[in-house]
Amino acid sequence: MDNLASTPAENTGLISLEYKLRAAVALNKGDKRSAILYQTLSLGASKRQKYSAASRQKCGLEELIGKVIRSEPNKQTSASPNRDDFADLCTRCDELPTEWTVIQIAKEYTPMATSLTHEELLHEPTSICLTVFRCSDPCEGTPFEPILIRLDTPIDKPTAKYPNYFEHVASIPHEIRNAIANHESFSNQANSLEVVEQLITSAVQRTCEWLGPWSNLLVGKFRSASDQKLEGNIFNQIEEFCVHNRINRTRQRLISLIARRLDLLDDFQLFELCCSEQLDLEDTKAEALYTLLADMKQQKFPEKKEERLNCYPVLLIIDELLDGLPWEMVHPTGEFSRFSNFWTLSELYRAHATRIKNGYFMLSAKQCYTIINPDKNLSKMSARLQIFYKKWYPGFELLIDQAPKECEFSEALHKSDVLIYNGHGSGLQFMNGETLLQCDVNCVTFLFGCESVRLYSNGLFTEMTGTHMYYNAAHCPTVIGALWVLTDMFTDIYSMLLVGNWIPTTNPIYAKQNISSLDTMALTAGRWPRNVTLGNIPTC
Repeated sequence: MDNLASTPAENTGLISLEYKLRAAVALNKGDKRSAILYQTLSLGASKRQKYSAASRQKCGLEELIGKVIRSEPNKQTSASPNRDDFADLCTRCDELPTEWTVIQIAKEYTPMATSLTHEELLHEPTSICLTVFRCSDPCEGTPFEPILIRLDTPIDKPTAKYPNYFEHVASIPHEIRNAIANHESFSNQANSLEVVEQLITSAVQRTCEWLGPWSNLLVGKFRSASDQKLEGNIFNQIEEFCVHNRINRTRQRLISLIARRLDLLDDFQLFELCCSEQLDLEDTKAEALYTLLADMKQQKFPEKKEERLNCYPVLLIIDELLDGLPWEMVHPTGEFSRFSNFWTLSELYRAHATRIKNGYFMLSAKQCYTIINPDKNLSKMSARLQIFYKKWYPGFELLIDQAPKECEFSEALHKSDVLIYNGHGSGLQFMNGETLLQCDVNCVTFLFGCESVRLYSNGLFTEMTGTHMYYNAAHCPTVIGALWVLTDMFTDIYSMLLVGNWIPTTNPIYAKQNISSLDTMALTAGRWPRNVTLGNIPTC
C-alpha cells in the first residue's frame, strides 16, 4: 500500500478528493471492498508520501533537488487498488490488539469540493461512511472483513440557531472566542458562556440523534467476565435468528454489535436499526427482529446498566473534515483515542507492538524531561511550574527559561519516557519539522502551548497539517496538546493535574497525597501550598 508507484509525488489534497470520488463510484456499483479501500486511502493520502519512510532518510538538500530533477512526471493521478491492497488492509486490521475497537469516520465526496474553501467544506452537508476495522466479533472462526455503513446527512433543524448540523459544530470555536472576549461585565460573560454550553450540549445531542443505533458501535470491548458472558448469550440468540431467517454474516455482525448494549437504545432506535438500509430486511423479518431485540432488551437488561462503560479503548480514525465533531461525547465515560488515518495507526502499532500489553501502551515514566518557558517571557508560568516540578517530581530533568538546542531536544525525544513542553506553541520553533521526521521519538509528549496540535489549512487542494503529524511520523507513541488559544494560568493548573494524576509523585514525602487536593490558589501565586503534607488523603 505504501509504494503506489503511479501516485504523484506532489503534496496535494486532490489525491484525497479523487480517492473519495472513486469510493463513491464503487459504493454506487455495490463494490464495498473497493469503496472501503478507497475511503481508507483518501484519509492522509498525501501525508503518506510526505511522511513516508523515504522522506525520513537523512539526505542533503542538493540530493533532494537532484532527485526531483531526475524524476519523470507521472501521467496517472492515482493507483488502482487490487486484491493484494485489500488483503494488506485486512492483514493490518488482524494484527491490531484483540482488545481494540477501531472505527473510521469519513465524509463522502461532494461534487462541489474543488470549488469550496476548507471552511466551506466543513459546512457542506455531506453523507458519512463508518468503517468498522476491529470489533468484538460475534462470528469468530469465520473471516472478518471491514464493514462499511453509510449514513445520510443529518436533517436540518429550522428552529435551531444553526439549522445546518455541520455549520452548528463548526461555529462552536468562534462562539467560545466571542464569549471569552466579552469583558463588558461578569454577568454578560456568564450569559455568553451559558449560551456556548447549550450550543455544545445540543451539538452532542444532534450527533447522537444522527448516529441513532449505530452509536453502539462506539462501545468498546467488554472487560468484565459478566459482561462478556452476557454478550456471548446475545450473540448466540442473534446467530440462531439469522440462521433461521437466512441473514448473512455481515448483517449478523451488525445486529450483534448493536445488541451488545441494548440498554443504551430506546425503542425508536431499535426500530431504526431493523428498518435500516444497511440491513435491508424484508418487512416480516424486520418486524421479527424488532420483537426479538425488544424482548432481549427487557430480559437481558431489566435494570439500567451502570453509567460508566467498563470497556477497552475505542480508536477513532477521523476525517479532518469531521475533526471538530464531538464523537467521544456520544459515550463520555468510554476510552477513546483519535488518529488522522488508518496508516498512521498501523505504523505506530508496528513500531511499538512490543510495548503494548492488554490493549495499552506500557510506559515506566522514569526518565522525564520538562521544558519550562523557553522564550523567557512567561515569568509567572515559570515560577508556578518550577516550584511544582521541583517539589512533586524532584527526579525530573528540567530546562528552565532557556531554549533547548536542537541536539538536546532530539536527544530528549529519543531517550526520555515522557517529554513535557510548557511554553508558546509546540516547541517546533527549536527544531525544524523535517529534522523531527528523522528522529525516532520514544517518549509520550505533552505540548502545553497554544494551538500546539491544531490543524492548519494551507489553501485549496491541500490537506491540513499539524505539529502532531510530524511527531506521529517519527513514531511518537502519543501526543497530547491543545486545539485552541489558552490562558497560561489555567493551562498551568490543568497541566499539573493532568500530569500529576497520570505520573505518581517521585517525592516520598507526598507519596500518599492526591494531586487534586493541592491548593491551586497558592500555586497560582507562585507559592507551594503549606498544607500538602496534612492527613492521609485517599486517591480518586
